[in-house]
Amino acid sequence: MNRLSLAILAAVATLAPVAVLAQANPHAGMAMHDHAAMQAAAAPEGVVTSPADNFMGAAPTAFAVTFPHPMTLTSVKLTSVAGQAIDVVVTPGATPSATVSTPLPALAPGSYSAAWSATGADGHQMNGVVRFMVH
Repeated sequence: MNRLSLAILAAVATLAPVAVLAQANPHAGMAMHDHAAMQAAAAPEGVVTSPADNFMGAAPTAFAVTFPHPMTLTSVKLTSVAGQAIDVVVTPGATPSATVSTPLPALAPGSYSAAWSATGADGHQMNGVVRFMVH
């Protein structure tokens, strides 16, 4: 083997543990502006959620979705990183609204995903998944 091949192999061997750690922790080594870019790219066009996808911080007390047109929130399925389902009661509004929300139960520190569904006045469906971390 020549020196260049050995240098490349050494570099790959040095970086391999970093790649494994980055896969285990999606926020490892991520700069604040990179995290913000992930949030912006994750939301469907015209739809904004709170908490936003990849949010990290204090436990949210509600889950909200803002749409480009009136919708009715039909379900929120909250799941912990361990796969435990957490009950979220969704009370559909009397009339569709551009912003819909539902209260969340008290959340312990950890990672969560919230799969949501909504229906428009004309019957069309929208859904998405938001992942977030409570510190």
